[in-house]
Amino acid sequence: MFKDNFNSFYKATLQLFKIYLLGVFIFTCFRTALLLSFGRFSELRAFKLDLLHAYWVGFRFDTTILTYGFALLFLLNLLILVIPHSAGKYYTALRKFAFWYVLLTFFVFLVILIADYFYFMFFQAHLNKLLFGLAEGDTIAVLTSVWTDYQVGYVVLVIAGICLALAYPVKKIFKREYEVGNKSMPFKIAFVIFLIGVYVIALRGSVGPVPISAEEDALISTNLFLNDLTVNGVFSLKEAFAERRRIAADTPEAAGYTAPEGQQSLERASLTLPAYSRRELQDLLLAKTPPSEFLKKNPPHVVFLQVESLSNYYLDLHSPTLNLLGSLEKQLPDCIVFRNFLSSGNGTIKSLEALMVNNPKGFLFEAHSAFLENSLSSSAALPFLKAGYHTSFITGGDLGFYQMGKFIPKQYFQTVEGSETLLAEIKNAEAGTWGVHDEFLFERIFSKLEQSKGKPQFIYAMTISNHTPFDLPKGYKPYPVQIPSELLKAIKTNEAIAVKNFTAYQYGADCLGRFLERLRRSPYADNTIVVATGDHNTLQLFNFSYTELLQKLSVPLIMYVPKKYLPPGDINTKRFGSHKDIFPTIYYLSLPGATYLKSGDNLLDPALSSTDLFAINDSSVAMNRYGCVLVQKKPLYYKWQKDHPNLLEPTTRLRTPELAHLLSEAQAYVSSLSAYIQSDLGK
Repeated sequence: MFKDNFNSFYKATLQLFKIYLLGVFIFTCFRTALLLSFGRFSELRAFKLDLLHAYWVGFRFDTTILTYGFALLFLLNLLILVIPHSAGKYYTALRKFAFWYVLLTFFVFLVILIADYFYFMFFQAHLNKLLFGLAEGDTIAVLTSVWTDYQVGYVVLVIAGICLALAYPVKKIFKREYEVGNKSMPFKIAFVIFLIGVYVIALRGSVGPVPISAEEDALISTNLFLNDLTVNGVFSLKEAFAERRRIAADTPEAAGYTAPEGQQSLERASLTLPAYSRRELQDLLLAKTPPSEFLKKNPPHVVFLQVESLSNYYLDLHSPTLNLLGSLEKQLPDCIVFRNFLSSGNGTIKSLEALMVNNPKGFLFEAHSAFLENSLSSSAALPFLKAGYHTSFITGGDLGFYQMGKFIPKQYFQTVEGSETLLAEIKNAEAGTWGVHDEFLFERIFSKLEQSKGKPQFIYAMTISNHTPFDLPKGYKPYPVQIPSELLKAIKTNEAIAVKNFTAYQYGADCLGRFLERLRRSPYADNTIVVATGDHNTLQLFNFSYTELLQKLSVPLIMYVPKKYLPPGDINTKRFGSHKDIFPTIYYLSLPGATYLKSGDNLLDPALSSTDLFAINDSSVAMNRYGCVLVQKKPLYYKWQKDHPNLLEPTTRLRTPELAHLLSEAQAYVSSLSAYIQSDLGK
């Protein structure tokens, strides 16, 4: 009996192994598609061995996913060995079940892999936590964007066609009979034990004590694209769900908001923290602006603008024929503009949370978060409210987007307005896929200034128009958008989408420019400070190399400050900074003697050394005048090229003292602010 059982088991094992090989082929094809679509071969010539290593590590990630996917079949195959009777009938029935199970599994994998390909095309990253915006953001708007930008019907047909094509080899594999031959009992026992051991190793993707992980095993090169190439979309989606479960924790500690390791993390931060003491964490991180009789008597209005996808890179593409600035072009010479500037996150909500409440990790806006209605003393609006300002948040979008309507009113904003208010208050206001268009948002901001009645206003506004599918008001007349042939070669989408993308960017910039122009001609020109920055760069049109991290992650910081509010001395706009530095800078310009959370530095302070200033993106990419560090378990270090000072290259040494210090600064920033958020949430 055992002989018959083993023969059936042996044949089923061979069939499953061939199915596994077919799966490896499919995953390798998708990895190669990423390489051919997004790899820069002129750059990759210097990383030939790393490329081979990426495929080897990718094979390990693929094996882990495939063995998990077919684990049920493996267990059902093992049952053949212990069935007392009718092993042949069981084997026959199992083959029929396995055929449909394999097709269904491959179908699921194909859907995820194709979705990951298009996600990578848009975000230059594999599937991650941002994906859950489909459920927690404006689902209809997201689906409309997907339907508009991608040929969804064609993609569905491709998936169906691949599945039909796969049905033939899968059916052939399960129909083929195999000659097992006579095997000795020791061989049979050894074979089963060996097979179980190999399968367990394949599930773990590693023979070491720790299973394979994207956090460590994917870091095989200083070329970041090759690191991305190792991981497949299914594994990335698994990691995204794990991150989501962590975020759903109902305590700050469980959600990853642990205090820094002792006080050393706080001491080494470049936040001008006092020396070690046993004072409370809040005392260590709080700072105070200097007193000013002038500001007491002349408090300025402050308008902060979080502008959708205000790319730094696009500013350099502007020309008379490819006009990306509109009326903003004439306003920029009278503004302070920082270009070595990073967004705090690479998505709207991540940046909103970091800017509004100084949260470096970002999880409070999650729909299932237990902290949606917690008021945080780290709120950017609180110092203004304490100083007697009226605090407002205004967006053209829906306040249901990521539960903004629940969270933001708790952060010391006295007025919170979304698309419904703008449609009701602004005559002839027009809405698009994502909400009311920017020009009407700026109209509402101006009306707030007009209705201020002598009370200083702090207005936090968030625009929405520069967002796929890039629909604009009917009456908007675009400036010329003609893409030069050389630039067109670098664009990864079709020309029609590129023109819509550029035109939407132009519209957002033009609305900002018209607002500044109107403001400067109004009675509020001399007592209103306007600060604008992008929530993140837009990555839809261009691939960015690992040498171009600044271009990939940077947004401009644009400041209109009336002369009487400007500090004395020259302003160095080449300094590095990021979202963390915006409100500390604004507080110094507007609020005398105000206590605030020192998340960053006053960029306009001439006494600060540029050496002490740094920028950070997504708590993981830090930059300063010396170079860049990727903050991870195995940090990567880069320096600025001598001939191209805005481009990076790997350091010949693992790290320099300056970059080692930058790593410490970045780690201290995340650790310190996370600890502060934890202390607030734990109240």
